[in-house]
Amino acid sequence: AVQVLHALSQEFPNVHLIMIGPDKQDGSLQKAQALIDRFGLRQKAEFIEGIPHTEVPAWLDQADIFLNTTNFDTAPRSLLEAMANGLCVISTNVGGIPDIVTDGQNGLLVPPDDTEKMAEAVTKVLHNSELAGQISQNARLSSLKNDWSLVLPRWDELLSEIAAK
Repeated sequence: AVQVLHALSQEFPNVHLIMIGPDKQDGSLQKAQALIDRFGLRQKAEFIEGIPHTEVPAWLDQADIFLNTTNFDTAPRSLLEAMANGLCVISTNVGGIPDIVTDGQNGLLVPPDDTEKMAEAVTKVLHNSELAGQISQNARLSSLKNDWSLVLPRWDELLSEIAAK
């Protein structure tokens, strides 16, 4: 995400990156902070830790685009929360993410570890407000399919079928 910020900062001087989440103690936070310093982007980036889950939607409401730069994941809750908030989601096309995000419909998908493609996707959304609005609206609508009131009965039905066998 920091490298995407760097790639975008020349064309979009008002771009701002907010990274929310705990320090995973794997060195990734320190690496991101070092990149911020190396690229001179300290004024364009924030690292927010210790946010109670109930406050996540308020933080998401401050954003226009949600970047998910993971190299592996099944169904990230953060991605679903961003979609529920109607953010334009740009994610890597790994794991189960393509089952949630349909490229060009409710988000944009890019290959993992491809800063250039991620920056291009952000630029595409920022230059095309019609596309951004469509993705935002579709993300919100598709997130409703993952609401627990719909998911739990399906799981209950599946587990009942398995138990009956």
